This record gives sequence, structure tokens and C-alpha cells, in this order.
Amino acid sequence: MSLIRHCIIDTNTNKVVNIIDYETTQTGTPPGLESHLLCVASNTGEIDGTYSNGIITNPVRVIPDNLP
Repeated sequence: MSLIRHCIIDTNTNKVVNIIDYETTQTGTPPGLESHLLCVASNTGEIDGTYSNGIITNPVRVIPDNLP
């Protein structure tokens, strides 16, 4: 059985605050979590991504160019 990756969105900030794998696709408030959290299936969403109009936009990752 394969698990389905979901982003947990804080609807107060519209930010991805966690990633959870479920056996089935979840929608709405995740079971056992607070009512201001939203569960969205996503294979590409990342922590700190922004959720708007059904789309998760991941944060830009800056790679320092001065690493030894």
C-alpha cells in the first residue's frame, strides 16, 4: 500500500506547517487536528509554502555561493 502525501495548512497564515502521509486522500480539517488547519494532498508542497486559491507556492531556497 502506498501513502498519499498531504500538506497541512494553517488557515490563519495560509502557510504549510506540516507534511503528513495518509492511506487515503484527505480534505478539510485533518482528523484529530485543530479546526484552523486544512489538509491538502500535494506531492510537491513544502514547509513554509504559501496556500492561495488551491495552489501551494513553495518558498524560494537561497543557496549560499560562499560555502567552503
